[in-house]
Amino acid sequence: MSRRFLLHAALLLAAAGPAGAQPMGIERAHHAHYIAEYERSLALYEQLAAQGDAEAAERAGYMLMQGPAAYGPRVPRDVARATAWLEQAARAGRPHAVFLLGLSAGTD
Repeated sequence: MSRRFLLHAALLLAAAGPAGAQPMGIERAHHAHYIAEYERSLALYEQLAAQGDAEAAERAGYMLMQGPAAYGPRVPRDVARATAWLEQAARAGRPHAVFLLGLSAGTD
């Protein structure tokens, strides 16, 4: 094998992290969402949003805007909380959050 190939393989393995490693930060929230653990996903998004993560704020706002219709009975529809998270995300420059705020303005 070439030295270049071995170096590339070593870099890929190092980037992947240790075997069985748990995802960190927003990846944990995304993973919970992906496996339909919506209540946990929302809690993680809100925790990250409270620390200033704009993407997490946008996602939490969206989930709270949709509520049980999309995420089941354990995720409430809470327009006030959703709006607060979406406003935070919009102030941080997330265009989709601005769009969602515009949509929600006509639904109250």
